[in-house]
Amino acid sequence: MKVRLWLLLILGLCSLGSAATDPQAVLKAIVDNQRGGSVRATLTLSVTRPDRQTQYVLEVVSDGNQRAITWVKAPAREAGQAFLRVGDNIQIYNPTLKRVLRLPPSGRSDSFLGSDLSYSDLAGRDLEQDFTARISAETADSITLELTPRPQAPTPYGKVVLQARKPGFVPREVLFFDQRGQAVRKISFAQYVEVSGRSFPVQTTVEDLLRPGHRTSVVYSDYQFGVNIPESCFTVRALEAGC
Repeated sequence: MKVRLWLLLILGLCSLGSAATDPQAVLKAIVDNQRGGSVRATLTLSVTRPDRQTQYVLEVVSDGNQRAITWVKAPAREAGQAFLRVGDNIQIYNPTLKRVLRLPPSGRSDSFLGSDLSYSDLAGRDLEQDFTARISAETADSITLELTPRPQAPTPYGKVVLQARKPGFVPREVLFFDQRGQAVRKISFAQYVEVSGRSFPVQTTVEDLLRPGHRTSVVYSDYQFGVNIPESCFTVRALEAGC
């Protein structure tokens, strides 16, 4: 009888611990790790297609939240382009036209530089803002969230499944599903560095699951985290002049 009571008590405590886990708080912690806080870095963007591979060198400055600016440094034919995201507002500098163009909200899911990244991937916390989270699986060393779109959320996805490692809620994989429930896109994370108590992935791979051989990798180098970013970096003038 005593053994049975102890088992019931242990199961009850485990149930309470699981119920106390706030899915939205877990999602925030995962996104915090993914963003890494304020950063200046060089990014190597490699776009793989069945018949070719294209590589870009980018410089990025981000506050780790809603603001980021990205400049294309190479190859020469693409150099000079720049992209600024402040909240939901995305602006693009075209060096040929010497004009700043505003991307409409409908363009947030469009391809960035012909890669498998979207403009929404450049910055922001869209997973937090646009989706409601629930815990679909949890073990001692991992957790899986299922995200469903909030009403009127500007997203083409019907569901997102996000896997993270415990402790610390370190992002491992994000799987995107269309409105019919088919997996269409996968983001994988690797090579983590510790940043102010967070585990930031310096390598990201994005795969188009509907088109075999379509893959994009992003590798961070020359990174500086926790830096003070001047407000002037997140202005239209910085698109051409830098900061």
